[in-house]
Amino acid sequence: MFGYDVFGAPQKSFAASISGFVDTNPNIDLYDILRQKLPEAGSGPSQLYPRQWAYDNVYLVSDDDYLGNNSNPYNYDDIAELFHNYGQTTITNPDQVKLYSGDAFEFEARAGTVAKFRVEFINNKGGNAKTTYNYVVNIKKNTVSVPTACNSSSSSYSAWSNYSNTDTTSGASGVTSFEVELDGDSGSYLGIDMNQDSSNVHASRFKTANGTWQTNKASPYGQGIDRVQITLLSITKKPISGCTDIQANNYDSKATANAGCRYTTTAINSFTTTPSVVKVGEPITIAWSLASEKFSNVSIMHDGTDLLAGTGKTQDQSSSITFTPTTVGGNKFELKVTWNKSNSGTPKSNTSVNVQSATSYIQCTDSNRATDVNGECADCKTGYFLDTTTGLCSQCSDPNRSKNTDGTCGDCIDRYELTAAGICEPVIAGGNDCTDSNRETNADGSCASSCKSGYSFDSSNYCQSDSDSTTASPMGITGILVGVGLLTAVALIV
Repeated sequence: MFGYDVFGAPQKSFAASISGFVDTNPNIDLYDILRQKLPEAGSGPSQLYPRQWAYDNVYLVSDDDYLGNNSNPYNYDDIAELFHNYGQTTITNPDQVKLYSGDAFEFEARAGTVAKFRVEFINNKGGNAKTTYNYVVNIKKNTVSVPTACNSSSSSYSAWSNYSNTDTTSGASGVTSFEVELDGDSGSYLGIDMNQDSSNVHASRFKTANGTWQTNKASPYGQGIDRVQITLLSITKKPISGCTDIQANNYDSKATANAGCRYTTTAINSFTTTPSVVKVGEPITIAWSLASEKFSNVSIMHDGTDLLAGTGKTQDQSSSITFTPTTVGGNKFELKVTWNKSNSGTPKSNTSVNVQSATSYIQCTDSNRATDVNGECADCKTGYFLDTTTGLCSQCSDPNRSKNTDGTCGDCIDRYELTAAGICEPVIAGGNDCTDSNRETNADGSCASSCKSGYSFDSSNYCQSDSDSTTASPMGITGILVGVGLLTAVALIV
């Protein structure tokens, strides 16, 4: 015999199947569900009360006493009475409600769940041996009875199954039973009022996804039914279809059944070959960079060969290899990225290198550079220097610096100073006044951008007389002669 301590821990040897819930104890039974009990500590997740996952509405009446609905706190002892055999105080099955005269029970499945029950109409009174059958066969939707729905293979009656009838023509007792599924998404519920005393519960009504079946007779007890046993078989959370792969474009954190994932392989940020022109026997560097980790393999194809095979770099998001081409002419390289996901795409990128023969010459394309007899680059032209960063011949581009004869940058011009960034910037207010007496000045004493009249900037960015500084003017010669005469006269007087 199964036992259950009403005031203590359950002594369970069986339980209804509770599945698909990640935040509910799978061992919880109907008795605990009806009294809104959370699982005991240590028995598993306990985040939600049953009314938050097992059902939408429940109505309970015991011995004509209304116990409440899902909005009311139930009295545990009163609820326990619905699980006792008549005149007893022991719960033999905590998943089975036993309705006698004065009792009523209604259970509405919660959306997103399917609850399955076995319902047994039982007659222990003797007399009419077909009492239970006669009652159940009159629970109908239009003209279709519950036994007919249970025995049909039509999808129109998929909520009904496992009809059984043990009434005999000679027996004093009988049991007529069936199983019914309550789909919460269709607002399904079952309700039985033994005496039809409750205004909330019908005598016998079953709303399913296939429609509503209800009796066209009076309440069960008034039709000779001794009791009705309602056993919870299972509560299953419906799977939520969606993409469960976090790497997918359409990942759904709420989905429980994986379906319809869509993927996009990473984009290619860059794919380069350096240098772009080489001679046979000279190496090149092939480099790539991908935007994300959404890929499973990288390949670089050249003349039908994957250059990354065996390098250990086929799964590198960013890397490079050295390769020495041997084929004269244009050498093409293709970067191909794949992902082992369905319909994810295969991004590709192409680049090329011009490979010249060992005896050929690479023609110089730097206009600021001299060339040798073979047309290859030689030294920079006068006034230019070789920029090691760009590899090109350049000149100082800082307008606030003097320029050396080789094109490199000299000192900063007046009232400018060299910063840590390597550029000349104006000195702070209150700095040196303009020291070039031949230059126009600003209101704050700093050098203006132009020389005074009769003066022009020299190569050092200083203002110099427009006349040749090495040639004396006629007025200057006359002054010198006058000075010499005066000195001679003084000497004679002495």
